Amino acid sequence: MTEKFSELWNVVWPWLQDWYSAIIVAVVVLIIMSPRLVLRIAAKMIRLVMFRVRVVGRENMPCSGPILLVSNHVSLVDLLMIQAVVKQRVRFLVRTEVINFIPTRLIFWYLGVLAVPSARHPKKMKKFFADIQNRLREGETICFFPEGAISGSGNLMRFRSGVQSLVPPETQVTVIPMRLGMIHGRLTGIYKKKLHFRKLTRWPVDYSIAIGEPIEHDLTAFQLRQKISELGAIAETAPQPGERPIHTEFIFRAKRRLFGKIFFDASTGKWFSNFKMLLLTIMLSKVVRKIDKGTSGYTGVLLPNTPIAAGVMLAIQSADRTPAVMNFSAGEQVALESMRRAGVKTILTSRKFLEKLKWNASEEMVLLEDIVPTISKKQKFLTILMVLFLPTRTLVRNIAPLSCYNMFQQAVLLFSSGSTGKPKAVMLTQRNVNSDIQSFIRVVDWSTNDRVVGNLPIFHSFGFTVCFALSATTGTPVSYVANPLDSALIVKTCREFKVTILCATPTFLQKYMMKAQSDDFKTLRLCVTGAEKLRTELAERYRNLTGRDIVEGYGCTELSPIVTINLNNSIFTLGTKSDHPGSIGCPLPGIHARIVDVNTGVELPPGADGRLQVRAGTVMKGYLNDPELTAQVIQNNYYDTGDIAHMDEDGYIYITGRASRFSKIGGEMVPHEGVEDAITRVLHSETREVAVAGRSDRLKGERLVIFHILENIDTAAIIAGLRAEGLPNIWIPKADDFVKVDHLPVLGSGKLDLLALKKMVEALEK
Repeated sequence: MTEKFSELWNVVWPWLQDWYSAIIVAVVVLIIMSPRLVLRIAAKMIRLVMFRVRVVGRENMPCSGPILLVSNHVSLVDLLMIQAVVKQRVRFLVRTEVINFIPTRLIFWYLGVLAVPSARHPKKMKKFFADIQNRLREGETICFFPEGAISGSGNLMRFRSGVQSLVPPETQVTVIPMRLGMIHGRLTGIYKKKLHFRKLTRWPVDYSIAIGEPIEHDLTAFQLRQKISELGAIAETAPQPGERPIHTEFIFRAKRRLFGKIFFDASTGKWFSNFKMLLLTIMLSKVVRKIDKGTSGYTGVLLPNTPIAAGVMLAIQSADRTPAVMNFSAGEQVALESMRRAGVKTILTSRKFLEKLKWNASEEMVLLEDIVPTISKKQKFLTILMVLFLPTRTLVRNIAPLSCYNMFQQAVLLFSSGSTGKPKAVMLTQRNVNSDIQSFIRVVDWSTNDRVVGNLPIFHSFGFTVCFALSATTGTPVSYVANPLDSALIVKTCREFKVTILCATPTFLQKYMMKAQSDDFKTLRLCVTGAEKLRTELAERYRNLTGRDIVEGYGCTELSPIVTINLNNSIFTLGTKSDHPGSIGCPLPGIHARIVDVNTGVELPPGADGRLQVRAGTVMKGYLNDPELTAQVIQNNYYDTGDIAHMDEDGYIYITGRASRFSKIGGEMVPHEGVEDAITRVLHSETREVAVAGRSDRLKGERLVIFHILENIDTAAIIAGLRAEGLPNIWIPKADDFVKVDHLPVLGSGKLDLLALKKMVEALEK
């Protein structure tokens, strides 16, 4: 035996004398003998080349075992990334069918992954649990993915089980939650048991790992999911690496592609190149500094959706001020009073627009038609030289020295719809808006091929974020339509501009579809509605027209505004159908929602109705000059939406109604919106024809009142239809509860005007 070894050595030694051969042998030995070290090195190299990884809460990771890591699952590289940040060797638990997936079988074998058997084999499961408990007793580090599979959309999926069955009862095991997140795009995905490669939207790919504090062993699967969801919201509240304010990000993009085009005017058919928009932004910002000396820091904007309006918004931000956007749909008196309460001394507007609104110019208003002639040729020439020759960083510091990198600078002052009373001035920071955009583009599979229509007014939070800030920060081309009710022009824009993402309220979308043919929407891959409940008849009509589903979203001004979107779980079927009918969807990545008891504030289990609260980087800074109201709605970093809802085990949320839109009848809470929806279904109506409110009743405390605009109403048939729907008797109105009115009070956003509705009830009771 010794002679054979000697002969082998005599053959190998001359070969090893070459330095490169020695290196090859050393690498092979290292690969065989130390998989963990090799994987850590590989993960570090991948991080340097491909990923920009941000780790939050590294100090929460224990130095020694036994440790049970509990994490969500977003990509095929999760195992490498977790091993890269954990010093101990990690044993990962992965379902058998995933391990047997041929493209990844070798790496799973090399990682020493532990196969999780199917629940249909109880004996194997029992043996598996015993093995895991023994490993933990021996001090190993185990990583468990409760979702059981890679998320198809980036959202958290249902957690299939908790951790109690994995933990040996007599051993002190540290359970650490981890939340993984990809900020921009994914390289791969699995769909129908096939590996799909996808084009990246950004290089390097942003990847985040949030490590939480130890948690209890006895949490249910739903509670565990909520813990990790909250951990994601905490991790993404702070600005992300390389994040820049809206105006700064636009300047960087415009400088990279001076003659690229983002902003288009649908009414004139003209593009505004980045070069033109950059000149407009810089020159107007200098004018704003001269004419607006208001100490509040706000400059008013009263303009329709046009590229000029976008330029004005960028100019005000670049002047280190905050645009306060007037909600002209609220009426002249209300809008002006709101601006004056905010301390706005200058309002940039247009003479043509004032004539269209039939408003008189107030003392605060400065007309753009008067400003433009004051800009001299010398100023224009110097601005052109600045844009062409100054380095980008020097340019932004020259234009906006105080706000160019300040993510906590206010991005905009918006006024709530005022559906329940006086409009509130909502302060949104650059971080608030950017956080919402980052969450939105992750779940809608945003790409450089996307195009949007700027139909929602920028005084509306949805319009500001999706129709202005999204385009300014990502370079998504937008075609502006000044009037959101100009259905013919919007349908034409969808067809000719090849719009891929359309956002609208159901009321607006209903009007668009009256003018549309199926070919008009053929380039649409996603249609998102919000602000009011999506009616079943409208959803069916859109499906018949396009073969796709309308995706219902939810949000509010105070949350920048998007909170949830009811997307299908797989990004490869995005926009073709929605999950969980009737739901507003799951919270977007980085946004955590919970349902709490109305009286105690304790978080409720799945299926229980309570108040909807949200924690995220999107939560507003507060209400201007109203700290008491701000403190009422934001407590312990959670914003109370005032909506009553419940959440299922998958994390999908169902809105029952506003807390203010309930009647307590005979001790039972009756939701007005639930009754409205049922009546709409009975009538087979696609438009809002009824509005339900509550009025006092000496016998039962309250009773329902149904305001309607129907000429020939058959109340008996409606009541019979409601009974056939299976509604509780207490929800069903009497024939004399129906009241005919000339019109229903609706705000410009399409929402029901609850204040006006309340006054209608008061008029009845007089």
